[in-house]
Amino acid sequence: MLLLTILSLALPIKVHSRTPLYGPCNVTNNHLDADTKDFITDCDSFGFCSINGTCLPRQCRQDEYLMTSLLDPTHVIPPLCPTGSFCPDDASGCLPLVELGGVCQLNRDDECAPPPNGAVLILPSPYDEPQGDGSICLLGTCMWTNASLGSSCVTETITYVGYDLSGMSYTNTVIRDNCIEGQGYCDLTANQCFALATLGVGCKSDRECQSFNCGSAGICIMPPESAVRVAKWIYAVVSLSIGISMVGVLWLLIVAHRRAQKKRRIMLEDYYKEQTAYRNSIISFHTAFASRDKPFDSEKETFRQSLSNLSDTTLVQGDR
Repeated sequence: MLLLTILSLALPIKVHSRTPLYGPCNVTNNHLDADTKDFITDCDSFGFCSINGTCLPRQCRQDEYLMTSLLDPTHVIPPLCPTGSFCPDDASGCLPLVELGGVCQLNRDDECAPPPNGAVLILPSPYDEPQGDGSICLLGTCMWTNASLGSSCVTETITYVGYDLSGMSYTNTVIRDNCIEGQGYCDLTANQCFALATLGVGCKSDRECQSFNCGSAGICIMPPESAVRVAKWIYAVVSLSIGISMVGVLWLLIVAHRRAQKKRRIMLEDYYKEQTAYRNSIISFHTAFASRDKPFDSEKETFRQSLSNLSDTTLVQGDR
């Protein structure tokens, strides 16, 4: 910590203040950051430095979606440039596309006019890698990506420096060339276009692979963002399996439904049989009870008749 403090005191720190709109600026201060290659100007994010030394509102923008810091209701959002034009780094206004051999800004392929249809061969990427329109900005000049295999080529090597959350710096080197897109890459030693390596072939960098992905083992592998391509026979097998599974499930449901119906039918039959047995038992009981009451009634009538006779006899004897 003490060492960092001493170094911070020993090394001069340049603080670049941003000028708001309509403030003074100097066009000669426009430059690219040495590390990130971002465009630096005296004006803030809402303005550009005009020739007369004043920060004026930006007249165009490159990105379709704006950063949150640029969404200010007090400032008008600059428009996108129409087809056939581009917005320069300073956003001073839309300019017509640069023709072949014209001057362009760093990594701004969109500033170059595309070649006529059929003038430049572009092989489609089998791995859905992003491709250009046949024009490229190399070494500040608009070129076409038309260098064939074995022919001489032009390369541009740019190293970007970034910083992680801990403050440690890291580098990212990007090498671009004018070889035919999807066909070859420019070898830095021979300055010739070599054929791109297919999957499983040895490589030293991503640009040497057709998939633009050189694995840690030093061989070309599938890019992680590529679309998964499935063979037609796999579609047929999966569809057949789904059909068989659906039929199997339907058959199981039918069997289960029939078994449930059979079980319910047996239960209802047992219930009806039990109720019929109860009914027959009640009828039998009533029949038996009715037949048992008849002799009892005759005996009762005989007994009643005997009592009547006995009473009459008693009365006669009493009169006597």
